[in-house]
Amino acid sequence: MNRLRFAALLLATLLLGACSSLIGPRGNPQVFLLPPAPAPTVAAAPLRSTLAVTLPAANGLLDSAALLVSPQPDQLQVYAGARWAERPAVMLRQRLLAALIDAGIARAVPADSGVLAQYTLQSDLDEFRLRVDGQHAAAQVTLQVRLLDNASRQLLAQQRFSASAPAANDRAAAAVQAFGQASVTLQDAVAAWTVQQLRATSATTTR
Repeated sequence: MNRLRFAALLLATLLLGACSSLIGPRGNPQVFLLPPAPAPTVAAAPLRSTLAVTLPAANGLLDSAALLVSPQPDQLQVYAGARWAERPAVMLRQRLLAALIDAGIARAVPADSGVLAQYTLQSDLDEFRLRVDGQHAAAQVTLQVRLLDNASRQLLAQQRFSASAPAANDRAAAAVQAFGQASVTLQDAVAAWTVQQLRATSATTTR
C-alpha cells in the first residue's frame, strides 16, 4: 500500500511539473513599472476646485497585472515571464493625479481618500495592450472619462481618449517603454481636457 501511495504521489508531482511548463517559463517573472513621466516645463495657473479621481474601471485581463499583447486584432495574449508591478488602472491613476496637479488642479485627490470634493473624475480603462502588426508594434491605451458635479450628480462632460506609441520590438521591455510614452500622451490630454472643463464650469457659475 505504501508503494502504491508513493507511486501516486510521484505521478502527481510529474504531472504538476508538466502543467507548469505549459503555463510559462519557470523562475521569477520580470516585474515592470511604467517609466517615469518627464517633469512639467511650465507652471500652470492654479484652480481652486477639489477633484476626486476614481480608480479606472477595468474588466477581465485588464483588471490584472498581466502584460497584454495582441498578435492579431482579434487575439489577446499574456506575456510569459513578465508582469506589471501594479494593475494598469492603479498605475494610470497615480500618473493621472500627478498630471492633474501639474496642470493646475492642486486639489486633485484619490476618490477613496475621504476628502470632500466638488467634482469627480470617473473613467473606464478600455485598452492597455501592445498591438503587433507584422514587423510593427505599438502600445495602445484607451480611457473613457467622465466629469461629474458631486452636489447635483450631474454629468458635466465626457470624452474618450486614446494614445499609442511605437515599440522598438515586441519584447516585454520594449513594450513597457512604449506604454510609458503612450501613458504620458494620454494623461496630459486628460489633464488638459479636465482643466478646460473645470474652468468653463467655474466661469458659468460665477456669472
